[in-house]
Amino acid sequence: MMPTIATAADWKTKPLPAHHIALKLDFHLDAAESACVRHGLLPLEMEDKWFLYYEGSTLYMHRSWTGVCIARVHFVSEGDRLHAVSAEINRDPEQYAGTDDTADIALIERMVRGMGALQRYLEQRQVGGHAWVTITPPKPR
Repeated sequence: MMPTIATAADWKTKPLPAHHIALKLDFHLDAAESACVRHGLLPLEMEDKWFLYYEGSTLYMHRSWTGVCIARVHFVSEGDRLHAVSAEINRDPEQYAGTDDTADIALIERMVRGMGALQRYLEQRQVGGHAWVTITPPKPR
């Protein structure tokens, strides 16, 4: 069962601030990973930390507690698969403490690839079960 598709209207969000940077990405998602990205991630409560939604060809990554946009990840569709090509990352020190480009690229790829596990975890919690999720960093390709 696929989770509900998250949209911008599902959570209170703030736009990416003017103080941001653009970074090149280059990773490919298989069809299952791509389907998860296209569905986004709707938190059950603010403590779930992230609200992610896909619109157009962009994944918007917001912190659930503040609504702050941490990143916009841009993809190119390749049939039922997605290719991550770039990201705009928040660099406003009042909103996001991250300043390490390499760490942010790794965070984005880890979160994008882990969306399926996070969706399953939230689904299990929603139906009253207990769930654990472990997200491991992707192996270099």
